[in-house]
Amino acid sequence: MRKKLITIICILALISITLLTSCNKYVDGPKFSLLTKKARLQGNWKIDSYSVNGIDSTNGSYIRSLGDFEWDTTKDGHYTKKGNQPDAGTWKFGEDKDDVYFQSTVLNTGEDAHRILRLASSQLWLQHVESNGELHVLKLKQ
Repeated sequence: MRKKLITIICILALISITLLTSCNKYVDGPKFSLLTKKARLQGNWKIDSYSVNGIDSTNGSYIRSLGDFEWDTTKDGHYTKKGNQPDAGTWKFGEDKDDVYFQSTVLNTGEDAHRILRLASSQLWLQHVESNGELHVLKLKQ
């Protein structure tokens, strides 16, 4: 009886490890979180780094033009941006929750789509392809 119980526990442990290591929703993780995706997206975000076509542009003119940039997102699907280019609007996940869409209610712009590369409680990495083909990656932290 004891040997059978140990075998069952070992099989369950192997299945659990396999599921945890294979359930990676985002390219850069995390592999597992107890928080919902909405809960992880909400918060006060600041720029950690920014790159264009793989070249670090964190200290470039675009980021400097933003001033004291802060991006507040709420769990109910709203956002506000503070700094030299303030904005506000709504956000929503794409169908598979691997994209996030922002719609400004202040600026006269269309819906802005971003691929989520990492969504952790203190890190948000977003990828956006501009109309000219440039690949922008914005890494935010709380």
